[in-house]
Parts: sequence; structure tokens; C-alpha cells
Amino acid sequence: MEALQAQDPEIDHIVISSKFVVTYLLQQDPPNPGWRKANIEGPCYLVRRRSAPRYQIVVKNQLSGNDFIDDLHPDWELDCQ
Repeated sequence: MEALQAQDPEIDHIVISSKFVVTYLLQQDPPNPGWRKANIEGPCYLVRRRSAPRYQIVVKNQLSGNDFIDDLHPDWELDCQ
């Protein structure tokens, strides 16, 4: 929690977490549409924040210093395995 709050002091609660996730991006452009690894993997957290946006997903990237942080969106397509 402290590492997340150091990055974003507005985080006040970890709703749920996963020890390890791999992030994929949907590439829709021809000639080879499909899912591609995004080179983002590591622990994942769904966090609640004190201010808007109230909920975000954070993947602490173990492959580089570029963490994945995004607001929750109703059109997301998630595949949890």
C-alpha cells in the first residue's frame, strides 16, 4: 500500500489484488489483427482513490519502470484465467 501511495497519495484502499498478471493489447489494424503482449506484467491492484477518478487499476510492471495505470471503464473486456 505504501508503494502505491508514494506513486499516488490519493489512493486510500486496495479493493482487490492479484500477485501476477500479463497485459495484452488488442491490435485491430491489418494485416495482422489480434491480441499482442504489451510487455507489462507483475502484481495488479484495483484501488480506490479519495478523488476522481474514484477507482483505478494499477499493474506494477516488473519488466520496466512503466507501470500500467488506467481508470475503470465500462467497455473493458477482461479475461481472467
